[in-house]
Amino acid sequence: MINRRQIISMAALAPLASQVSAQDNWPQRPIRIVNPGAPGGTNDTLTRYLAEPLSKILGQPIVIDSKAGAGGAIGTQFVAREPADGYTFLTHHNGFITSPLVRNSSGYEVKDLVPASLQGTSPMILMAHPSMPATLAEFVAYARSNPGKLEWGTASLGGVGHLATEVFHDMAGIKDMVRVAFSGSAPAVQALLGGQVKYLLSTPSASTAGLVKEGRLRFLGVSYPNRVPTLPDVPAIAEVVPGFSASVWFGLLARAGTPQAILDKFSQAVSTVLAQPDVVDKYMAVNVVAKGGQGDLAEILKREQALWSKVVKDKNIRLD
Repeated sequence: MINRRQIISMAALAPLASQVSAQDNWPQRPIRIVNPGAPGGTNDTLTRYLAEPLSKILGQPIVIDSKAGAGGAIGTQFVAREPADGYTFLTHHNGFITSPLVRNSSGYEVKDLVPASLQGTSPMILMAHPSMPATLAEFVAYARSNPGKLEWGTASLGGVGHLATEVFHDMAGIKDMVRVAFSGSAPAVQALLGGQVKYLLSTPSASTAGLVKEGRLRFLGVSYPNRVPTLPDVPAIAEVVPGFSASVWFGLLARAGTPQAILDKFSQAVSTVLAQPDVVDKYMAVNVVAKGGQGDLAEILKREQALWSKVVKDKNIRLD
């Protein structure tokens, strides 16, 4: 006969057994990936390349839900408030780290979400108007000798392009240039084409590569420590400014508290997709090197937090 103590013990174990079962059987319904940026942006594009093959592996539909606004904060806040059950993920980039560093109004802390998987990385490129010197070394020398006389663009205040350009200026000895902020990379590049700004550090795209071929802008240097295979003739900025390095990452995050078993299964599935040759080619077409890994993203987040915290503090960058 089951006594009272055994009944109480069994009742206490029931929720735990249910939780373990839910983790083992995950996923049992569609998975939503929230894009905190505009539809058609790089995060959105990469996630759409990922969705169909990931759905086949996990056996459930992958729904991409765009919740743009406030520099990515709206979508990030949304995921941070959803249940930590593995059915809502966030696709994001460096802005996940930089936004709470420069804005009191971001509405989330980095600790509110945990890494689920890296998606890939991309260099930024120092792009210049054709009126500027033709080589990286000549441009740096010209900028050093003309303090305060050039306008430079950034796709977003407090974003990685803004912060990385501040670092580039310091390391290159470039002083007092005029910053012009835009609401995205497309208008920033348009201003560069029109000569309203003379240089810009941003991620490349198929359209910018075409503009270089047409002679309407120049690629002066890449932000990786070394040259990249897709742009072998473009020097690393570090060749002229030793030690300079910055990159853009793209990754997937989940609400803190999501069971590790679910994160592991999700990360493994993402890594499998990102190793598929057709997906690798699609990512490379938008200048992103496909790479998965939950641990890889965790290391990047740790490194970025330390790097950009120091830049924001040293430069006293606050946006509200």
